Amino acid sequence: MIEKINDPSGVGSLGNVKPRRGTSYDLEDAIAGKDDLAVSPFAREMANISLELTKVPDVREDRVEDLKRQIEEGSYNPDLKVLAARLLWAGINKTED
Repeated sequence: MIEKINDPSGVGSLGNVKPRRGTSYDLEDAIAGKDDLAVSPFAREMANISLELTKVPDVREDRVEDLKRQIEEGSYNPDLKVLAARLLWAGINKTED
């Protein structure tokens, strides 16, 4: 059975809606189409951290060169238990770390 539809748009009245605490609502700004954006200090900090991370190289050239030198000299002795654990972990999680 079809119920009677009072408002065909499906959007009800916003008469009882109040702004959240800590925010302001200016009807004149809303009518004029002005938007406002507030960014939390946490979001600013995360953006700064993200920006700093883009400056970090994907490959640590100094570490790669040090490992190459150790291999060439024959002084590279990895911890085989740690290596085995990482291989198992990568296989279980299907990653290449």
